[in-house]
Amino acid sequence: MNITFFIGNGFDINLGLNTKYSDFYPYFIEKSTITNMIRAWLQEDELLWADLEEQLGKELENVEESKREQFYEDKAELDGLLLEYLTQEQGKVSIQNKENEVVDEFIRSLTTFYGDLSEVGRNSILSTCDIYKNEEFKYCFICFNYTDTLDQITNITRKLKSPITTHQGNGSTRNNTLGTVLHIHGTLNEEMILGVNDIEQVNSTFLKKDDEFLDTFIKRRMNNSIGQRKTEHAQKLIEGSHIICIFGMSIGNTDKMWWEEIVKWLNISENNKLVIFYKGYKKELDRKLPVNTIRLNNRLKQAVLEKGGADLEDSKINKLKQRIFISFNTNIFGFKEFLSDKSE
Repeated sequence: MNITFFIGNGFDINLGLNTKYSDFYPYFIEKSTITNMIRAWLQEDELLWADLEEQLGKELENVEESKREQFYEDKAELDGLLLEYLTQEQGKVSIQNKENEVVDEFIRSLTTFYGDLSEVGRNSILSTCDIYKNEEFKYCFICFNYTDTLDQITNITRKLKSPITTHQGNGSTRNNTLGTVLHIHGTLNEEMILGVNDIEQVNSTFLKKDDEFLDTFIKRRMNNSIGQRKTEHAQKLIEGSHIICIFGMSIGNTDKMWWEEIVKWLNISENNKLVIFYKGYKKELDRKLPVNTIRLNNRLKQAVLEKGGADLEDSKINKLKQRIFISFNTNIFGFKEFLSDKSE
């Protein structure tokens, strides 16, 4: 059985790294050249990296044909400063002498990820695990971060614990192991991709006709252009999964294709289950009012299905919602205490 985690920026934030868009914004304003046209497009109060990407697509209407080369240069400066900033943040993580604690927390998070779901949610996940109990459980990762923090932790875990745990099948013990870590948007050392989901998010008539531009700004085309075939590899990982968990990601338009893939995958089998770890709404949820929990759950499920293009009748939508589970403010991947002193 394959359990695949989609890992977003929340993973690095849990490590204590300052990798939010709002952390990078002042760095970009301070370091970029004063004539960089992108400086005027961005706002300090943007919340998410998806907001940055979407804003770039919208502001392309302000790029005249005569300014095309300047845009390429300014976008390259943005990418370069982002790489520089995230490299500094990545360097703050040190797991030396804390390997066992990190590995224990990682394994706990992976193998008990369903622990804070409702009773219905836990039972649904466990029922899927029971169906495949005679198989090895493999934990794979589609990572949307440019940093190597997830790789550091998986590598240490493989070194210290292989298999990470076991479970009982029918009369025999089965292994639980770590699988692939796929950086869908590249890394700080390899083809870092920053762009939009599709041509409809390019708000420029002449740039929509420019194949070179589209190959450098639309994520799927960038992946194809650099020959990494990461999109196809990720699609295969999704297709082979039985449970998918989303951690530390926003439900944004610039990664819309992956929500479409997930909705398509949900439709394949009634045994496929989706778990979304969502951080937020603490004030509403702390009041312990059922109406708040019900409405927030429904809102997030609806957002996933809408982003995923689920053009289905209400009865089918409701069946899909029954296999989507939301875990609010769950304490998994809690690595912040393992940062080195130099990060302070």
